[in-house]
Amino acid sequence: MSRHTGEIAQALQQATDGPIEVAWLQGQSCSGCTISLLQGQYPTLEETLSEFRMELTFHPTLMAEHGEAAIESMSKSPDVLVLEGSVPTEIPSAATVAEKPIYDWVTELAPEAEYVIGVGNCAAFGGWPAAENKRGLHELGENVTGAKGLQFEQRSQPGVLGPDFKAGSGHPVINLGGCPPHPDYVLLTIATVLNGHEPDLDRYQRPKPFYEPLVHDNCKWRGYFDRGEFADKPGEEGCLYKVGCAGPYTNCDDQTRLWNDGTSVCLNVGAPCIGCMEPGFWDRFQPLDKEVEQQNIFGVDVETAGLAAVGAGVVGIGAHAARKAMGYGTSEQDGDGDQSESAVEERTASDADQQSDTETGADKPE
Repeated sequence: MSRHTGEIAQALQQATDGPIEVAWLQGQSCSGCTISLLQGQYPTLEETLSEFRMELTFHPTLMAEHGEAAIESMSKSPDVLVLEGSVPTEIPSAATVAEKPIYDWVTELAPEAEYVIGVGNCAAFGGWPAAENKRGLHELGENVTGAKGLQFEQRSQPGVLGPDFKAGSGHPVINLGGCPPHPDYVLLTIATVLNGHEPDLDRYQRPKPFYEPLVHDNCKWRGYFDRGEFADKPGEEGCLYKVGCAGPYTNCDDQTRLWNDGTSVCLNVGAPCIGCMEPGFWDRFQPLDKEVEQQNIFGVDVETAGLAAVGAGVVGIGAHAARKAMGYGTSEQDGDGDQSESAVEERTASDADQQSDTETGADKPE
């Protein structure tokens, strides 16, 4: 059973009264984020819809209606607009709903929604459809279809809605990165915003409790890394850094949350982390089977980077422990002291990240 069952149940019990209309659109995607959500066990999607009294007015994969009836059922001013998949801007016909480009649907519905959530790396950052057009096909620029996320293109702004976009609630797009994201991320994020809590977001607009922990810090193979004992291929005993593990540069809580009904995660079965939770996936960590920093672009060796990651990671996890236990966000009723602490942390993290980007053109391990 998921160790977060109680947290999710508590959040669901606090759900607001009245029907909550949700429109879930799919752009350039494989539907993997929906499949991930359907694997949620505590609660299941059916239980979530019932507890939240949500009216899922449109979901091209799940809804029973089809054709014109499906389009007519879609709320044109949803409480929550969810996008799965990237938005093609150069070839709009690459993703359509009822022959209407997804770009048009997004730009029309997003300003009417109280909350806009980008589910998965494609919706948040462009994902694999935004991979570099290395062969320069059709002279279409950096990626073939001009795929973008809602407010980001890879690790940069602007995305489709622009950097200044705010939904009706006053929040920017809430990004749930991952290929796919954990079902808990979706359920708990919806619970947070609908319960009136302010989501505590990082600079990529991801909820910090999910995306602040560093994979490297909680890895079961961490002891091997510290001793300099590296595996020669996936599945072997030893740290997997030399065979492409992106754990020192990937932020998410998968190592403690676990997948598949709380049973395991990639690294636990001998597969290296490929950084699928990070903006810029997948170009950023290509080729996936090679050491991430063969060129040592950070100016430090891998052992030094790992030691630096431990200290910063532990501080980050501890600073947000209270907020994680109380609803995955900061309530408007929270005290000034908590807000001040959060603001200091955000400025410190932001300054460090900006300095890293300026010096190396990439994020350094935290």
